[in-house]
Amino acid sequence: MQRRRVLTSLGSLALLSGCLGSPSASSSETETETATTTDECGWPQFCEGSEMVEVAVSGGFSGEVVLKPACREGDVELSPGETETLTREVDAETCDVTLLVDGEVAYDERIQDYEFVTLRVGSDGEVTVETVEL
Repeated sequence: MQRRRVLTSLGSLALLSGCLGSPSASSSETETETATTTDECGWPQFCEGSEMVEVAVSGGFSGEVVLKPACREGDVELSPGETETLTREVDAETCDVTLLVDGEVAYDERIQDYEFVTLRVGSDGEVTVETVEL
């Protein structure tokens, strides 16, 4: 059975809250507050605790789905209707990820420190890939 991957790049996603102050604000207090709200792990990288990859399996799929993250111990088997999310354990973590569907490699890529990937296994076993980049 052949698997087809659909890649959707959602382009740049940059949430820079706290980086721009109010145009009318000129006090040093406002500048100090702005400085303390910046991202500690450094843009353009996802920080510790952020989602790295999410795998969602359709409830109508009856096959076997296994997530194999090289950056974690052990594989994750997913049942129909189940969703599994892998979060970063350190700032800017990258990970080689393989997704097997019915024993066949459906996805095999390195997820970079600036990416979040969603893998959806449809009821027919087709894998859809969505990538969000900072």
